[in-house]
Amino acid sequence: MILQPGTILGNRYEIIEKIGAGGMSIVYKARCNKLQRYVAIKLLREEFISDEQFVKRFRIEAQAAASLSHPNIVNVYDVGNEGYIHYIVMEYIKGNTLKQWIQEKGMFSSEQVLKIAIPIAEALQHAHKHHIVHRDIKPQNILVTDEGTVKVTDFGIARATTTSTVTATGNAIGSVHYFSPEQARGGYVDEKSDVYSLGITMYEMATNTLPFQAESPVSVALQHINEDLPIPSTLNPNISKSLEGIIVKSTQKRPELRYQTALEMLKDMKMALENPNHNFVTMPDIENSPTVQISSEEMKKIRAHSHSIKEIENSLPTRKLENIDNDLRTKRKERWVIFGAIFTSLIIIAIISFFGLKGIQEYTKPKHAQVPELIGKTYEEAEKIVQERGLLLEKTGEQYNETITEGLIASQQPDKNVIIKIGSTIGVEISKGEQLFEVPNVINEEYTEGGKIIEDANLIPEVESVYNESVPLGIIFDQKPSSGTKLKRNEKVILFASLGKEEKMAIVPDVRNLLEEEAKKKLEANHLQVGTITPIESAEIDKGRIISQTVNPGQEVREGYIVDLVVSTGKKEEKQKTLSITIPNIFSENQTKGMIIVIMETQTARTKIYEGEHTKEDMPLTIPIQGTGQAKIEILLDGILKSEGEIHFDEVSQ
Repeated sequence: MILQPGTILGNRYEIIEKIGAGGMSIVYKARCNKLQRYVAIKLLREEFISDEQFVKRFRIEAQAAASLSHPNIVNVYDVGNEGYIHYIVMEYIKGNTLKQWIQEKGMFSSEQVLKIAIPIAEALQHAHKHHIVHRDIKPQNILVTDEGTVKVTDFGIARATTTSTVTATGNAIGSVHYFSPEQARGGYVDEKSDVYSLGITMYEMATNTLPFQAESPVSVALQHINEDLPIPSTLNPNISKSLEGIIVKSTQKRPELRYQTALEMLKDMKMALENPNHNFVTMPDIENSPTVQISSEEMKKIRAHSHSIKEIENSLPTRKLENIDNDLRTKRKERWVIFGAIFTSLIIIAIISFFGLKGIQEYTKPKHAQVPELIGKTYEEAEKIVQERGLLLEKTGEQYNETITEGLIASQQPDKNVIIKIGSTIGVEISKGEQLFEVPNVINEEYTEGGKIIEDANLIPEVESVYNESVPLGIIFDQKPSSGTKLKRNEKVILFASLGKEEKMAIVPDVRNLLEEEAKKKLEANHLQVGTITPIESAEIDKGRIISQTVNPGQEVREGYIVDLVVSTGKKEEKQKTLSITIPNIFSENQTKGMIIVIMETQTARTKIYEGEHTKEDMPLTIPIQGTGQAKIEILLDGILKSEGEIHFDEVSQ
């Protein structure tokens, strides 16, 4: 699906040229005819259009990204679709990607790495503050303008698949060379995943190589999970200690060992600029990290390993005992073991006789029980289950939960399968169902302020601009749904913002060569006004017809626009004036007669105005001529030019 130059999307975006393509989208440069500015349009590829869930997620994520406003984040202006075409309108950035910079420049200095990474971290901090995780930080998604400004793009759009994406469970999404171990596992992804990807990006800038590379994306993903990051200084000995520490900390396999926020990482980056050779980066205390519970499957492996050790030990050759005393001591021990067993049996018999069978049963009664799974059950069902195991149940509170039906158990403590003493209490919280948020009233608010109020209510604002003559520009005059309505988290609220009075447009007609009255009627029929009419003489345009108009034909202007006209008064009519000229004696001494010719030349014609044969005695000769304006006079004798000059008929009075 390729758009041709000149294609119009949304009645306002005119496609100019294709400027890029990725696994998810094709990127075009376009012109917004409404705001007269260039924009970049990302067009969703055909292979994703049939997936309704993907398209829905594409729109929701793009709208969420549109709420971000930061100098280091590429602005998202609009999200739309036209039939099967789904697109995002973004800020047009003139420059290159960071990936292109790395390919052109090779290794960056430590200072250069930090000066590029700091604005990226600032962009991430802003997004994380608004609860938006990028999920696909990589040099291809970092733009550097011609002025050197760093811009992060594709915020919120990285949930969609790209060319180098591995999907482990349906949740692990991101570009394989840069994504975190938890993304590779398909685990929970949060802000610390962006920190990891930024660390890998910094590694590539500092070393001009990627830390993990393999033949397949899956192999690269496994390297992120299992292999240690190569130390950057082994590839770039000039890297500063502080920068290397930041990269190592941000790319730890376990999220709790990384920077916990982009802001925390940002502080170390700024300190590294000032103190490049100081090793001030601190790592969390691994010893005090959370206890790891061993699963039943892992215990089976440990037990199997233990049996293997015993089998190996039993297979070893028995040492030959040469000392007879040792043999005797062994036999004595065996006798004592037999004696002890007999003695123990007698004691047990005595106990049974003394306490009775009931006492023995009480003594061997279980002292511990395994915690059952209670989540998703009613309180009554759970109470019956725990009582059967000799445990107690206590309601400790309530919580909102998007996945557990209201009234059912949403959480428990301790968790299932934990071994606890008989008689212990299991605490449970009951689900209140999915939390609903009340839509606030934002009518009469300025649309940006209204959008913030909606966001603070955990809802997503979508602004629709509509012409409204009675409401000032930018003010919200309606909302859908209305205030007081209860919605789920991140549901959409449409805000109708005024564009002010609608300016209807008109096409200027061509009135040239029309009679003045005809021209007036044609302009007025197109809802335009006739302005000043200026009369000008014209030899080419007939009198009373329009020579020119102040607005070019075909141009689009608002209705009521004033168009001035120039009308022809026709060719200037000049009265012929008579002038007498005197021809001096033009004969030579030996010539007595000859043919005299007088020629008059004007701007438009060259005319012979007199011809006659004369003698020397006729000279000087006076002849009358008629004309207008200015003319050139030539006097010839027998075809030879004898005299020439200019005359001005305007100077002759009638």
